[in-house]
Amino acid sequence: MKLSPGLISFFFVLLIAGFLSRCANPVMPIGGAKDTTPPTVLNSKPDNYSVNFSGRVITIVFDEFIKLDKINQQALISPPTETNPEFRLKGKSLQVRFGEDLKPETTYTIFFGNAIVDLTESNPLEGFNFVFSTGNVLDSMSLAGHVRFAFDEKAGEGIYALLYRYVLDTIPVDSLPFKRKPYYVARADKKGMFRFRNLRNEAYLMFALEDKNSNFFYDKGGEALAFTDLLVRPEFIAETRRMNKVTEDTLGHLMHDDHDLLEETDVKTRDSLMRVSDKIADSLDFMKLAKHDLALFYEIDSTQRLMRSETVKKGLLRFAFRYPALLVEVEPLENLPDSFGLIKQYSRYADTLNWHFRDNVLDSLKITVKFDTLINDTLHLALTPRSGGVQKRSSKDIQKEGVLTFSSKAEGRKLDIGDKLLLTFTEPVIHYQMRDTNRFIANEDTLYNQLKFLKFDSIGLQYLLDVPDFEPEKSYSILLPDSVFFGLNGAVNDTIDLKFRVPAVSDYGNMFLEIVNENKESLIIQLLGQKENVLEERFVNATEKLVYYNMKPGKYRIKAIFDRNKNKRWDTGDWTKRIQPERVAYLLKELEIRPNWDLEEVWDINESKPESK
Repeated sequence: MKLSPGLISFFFVLLIAGFLSRCANPVMPIGGAKDTTPPTVLNSKPDNYSVNFSGRVITIVFDEFIKLDKINQQALISPPTETNPEFRLKGKSLQVRFGEDLKPETTYTIFFGNAIVDLTESNPLEGFNFVFSTGNVLDSMSLAGHVRFAFDEKAGEGIYALLYRYVLDTIPVDSLPFKRKPYYVARADKKGMFRFRNLRNEAYLMFALEDKNSNFFYDKGGEALAFTDLLVRPEFIAETRRMNKVTEDTLGHLMHDDHDLLEETDVKTRDSLMRVSDKIADSLDFMKLAKHDLALFYEIDSTQRLMRSETVKKGLLRFAFRYPALLVEVEPLENLPDSFGLIKQYSRYADTLNWHFRDNVLDSLKITVKFDTLINDTLHLALTPRSGGVQKRSSKDIQKEGVLTFSSKAEGRKLDIGDKLLLTFTEPVIHYQMRDTNRFIANEDTLYNQLKFLKFDSIGLQYLLDVPDFEPEKSYSILLPDSVFFGLNGAVNDTIDLKFRVPAVSDYGNMFLEIVNENKESLIIQLLGQKENVLEERFVNATEKLVYYNMKPGKYRIKAIFDRNKNKRWDTGDWTKRIQPERVAYLLKELEIRPNWDLEEVWDINESKPESK
């Protein structure tokens, strides 16, 4: 069929209109390799790092369509303006519109954080700053530092470093991080390193902040804070000149020799060479600056509080407090019958109080909690534990009703050298009476009716087998009849039949750790497992050789706490009292214990420096 010239013209117009419509609206491309590169700035008006700016609008043009991610929370102007600027997107450009005249002879920095991302994959342009001056010079001073969490020295990735001008005004210094936004801000990288540029040449108060709600104020209790003891002054350094061209051979050499300066993903295409050269120059400049170390800590609210009260299970009420609660009065409002059988037990640090009781006497209980004037509560607690719904019980669960259950280290058929056989019951044992037909076998030697247990704690949750130490390379068997241990709620033990072996001494290793402590610091030396769980603590106040016998094969770490107030625990900091958190240090290398092997290690504690983790 032959089309008429008019019809051909009509289809041509439709085609052009469709093409223009597609060009006019940014859309995500379909197919192809996933975009992993952030937007790149092509140009701006005025130029970045320009002087004599007198307008109210800044336009920044990118190489692709962008979107803004929480721009009002992430963007910050240094020095702050009276009103926040307006951010507008127009095509591939971003406009920053100020609603007021800017101060004369002032260098401004717009910190965008990670708010600028590409349209397709939301790849952020990380830590982008736009700098300009309303005068004829740019402020050119710099500051750098590291920020780490004080308790475990983990790098403060993403933590904000903050600078406040040290000027006398209506806001006291103590209130600055609570009531005023910082004058300058920088963000720490994955190693906790940060850097300020284009600072005025004056003294500053320096903080670091875990700003969880992105408001640039310190919200005490929920956010970590760090501060320097003294005012800090910026430095002037002659910045490394950015290279206009970098050859691929040079980049390959840098990749091979210095992995800290370059990431592998930086060197993929010729288009990324300028970005890589800027990164190299920034890293070289950073190394020239003195480093300010900041230790992050969470402040403690000193107010005693009842954090939680609940019926954990039948026969067990639990009260959890913020601090040790030995002075807190927790009492029933009514006289309890003797049949209730209340037994009170504090946790190791006395911040948790357990009430054990007979579960079939009362349905609920009214309780008062008093501590000076800080706590004065009346609780009405149901004595039946809450359930998320009716659950079908297995025959195993039904069979265990009325049976007093326990746990021990020998349940895995192995008991480590030096361990005792300790039975830990699920409720207090109020009566213990050994019966005949008990049996104790050590290798092939058998003793009948001679077993004896000793009460190990104050309320009868733990009982210890009264026998000499178990010997290495020997097998043991213990048989107890039922109804030897009687629980608070009437449950009795079923027949207990434990079989276990003590490994040979050669299955373990020993460690000899010399702590060189010439300054006679009060130290808490912690032996840590793979998950940084504390396995053992020793207290040292001079040079001393610590011996650890019969250690299980595996990898360990050693941590030292500089116990400034000698209370044998780590203490956090307090900004208003100008108290820094207690310092910690780690032996830099991981220690591996091998079977039948002695490991000797010397640690000069006064030479320990923070580690990037």
